Amino acid sequence: MLLIFIPEPTPRHHFTFSHIFNDLGIEFSITGNSEEFRNSKNLKFSYSAATLGNELHFHASGLLDEKKIKDFIPDTSEFQSEIILFPHNDKASALPYDVFSAVFYMLSRYEEYLSYTPDEHGRFEASQSLAYKKGFLQIPVVEIWIKQLKEVIKSVSPELKTTEKKFSFIPTYDIDQAFAYRHKGWKRAAGGFIKDSLTFRCSNFFKRLSALIHLQPDPFDTYDYLFELQKRYNLCPVFFFHPGTNGTFDKNCLPENRHVGNLIKNLTDHADFGIHPSYLSAEKPQLLTEEISRLERVSGKKITKARQHFIRVRLPDTYRNYITNGITDDYSMGFATEAGFRAGTSEPFYFFDLQKNEQTKLLVHPFVIMDGVFIQYHPASHARVIEQLKPLIAQVKSVNGTFISLFHNHAFCDTPEIKHWRDIYEEMIGLLIN
Repeated sequence: MLLIFIPEPTPRHHFTFSHIFNDLGIEFSITGNSEEFRNSKNLKFSYSAATLGNELHFHASGLLDEKKIKDFIPDTSEFQSEIILFPHNDKASALPYDVFSAVFYMLSRYEEYLSYTPDEHGRFEASQSLAYKKGFLQIPVVEIWIKQLKEVIKSVSPELKTTEKKFSFIPTYDIDQAFAYRHKGWKRAAGGFIKDSLTFRCSNFFKRLSALIHLQPDPFDTYDYLFELQKRYNLCPVFFFHPGTNGTFDKNCLPENRHVGNLIKNLTDHADFGIHPSYLSAEKPQLLTEEISRLERVSGKKITKARQHFIRVRLPDTYRNYITNGITDDYSMGFATEAGFRAGTSEPFYFFDLQKNEQTKLLVHPFVIMDGVFIQYHPASHARVIEQLKPLIAQVKSVNGTFISLFHNHAFCDTPEIKHWRDIYEEMIGLLIN
């Protein structure tokens, strides 16, 4: 048992220390009683502004003592060739930076509670993050910092046993539109034909016609391919299904459609399944309740997993709404425009509501890469995509983390324009599982 002295423990301390030491597999307790700490024969260290004596000591910057949110940007430096936050000059400290404040700052998404300019979809942009500005967005710094902490503790107590994690890969798929042309109703089909005609998109017109009269498969119907990959590589994917709410950015078929309902049941039979809440639900939180009920009626399954459409996460409101509606696991923690580690980690962590200053039971699963980064925001060739994926994969493997990928069903269309993404995806899988 590890004993930690903290003069006045707060919810921020408990959240941070629980994440770190649960990750390491080390049992711990916290005390604010200096005499109890001094008399203890257990492995111990102090986390405070100053040391109590000659014990193992880590300097506290004060961030975890606070109850309010302040507008600030933490200082950065380097240690063991890695970027660090909250550096200090306390010579008695075992590390030259406040590792616990650094972890808390990243996991709490502290910067996303401060004033920022949202993008066109109301999102906190990658380019506004400290990680992007300081060049560590593609590095799982939280795991690296925890590893540095472990090495210090093990140097004092070599016999201490810690948990050795294993690298894992979780593919996830967002179903924004289950089908490109089929099962959308005659009004939407007619509207599509008219739009194709007026804009002289002849190839689109004939693709739509061929799919509707079953001369060709619907281009977005890539599910058999994904199921075959799942079987071939022994994958455990998670599918996130859009509930069909109509709007400018919500184009899916209604789940009540018999064919769509059969697809949903097929997906739930093959893999884990969650909701991909509509774009509008970010403005109208009550929609989430309706959308979850709709998917539960059709699927016959309890919906507890979610990922925001367009990655429209607004802290803390989005996650509070999840909790209210029984969502226990979120997969939205990542950037739509850049690959990397939005929260500085590849591992799941509990959402800490910074405004309420309390840990919640919502488990956040960060993703590393989304197909749209290379299709929409930074178009790249096959070779260039793989070149950028390799260091990300290497980074996650180096810390035995969890690599979560986000792809859409329409990214695997078997058409000349986008067919190469099947090759890219399978090459990525090969790099991940070997």
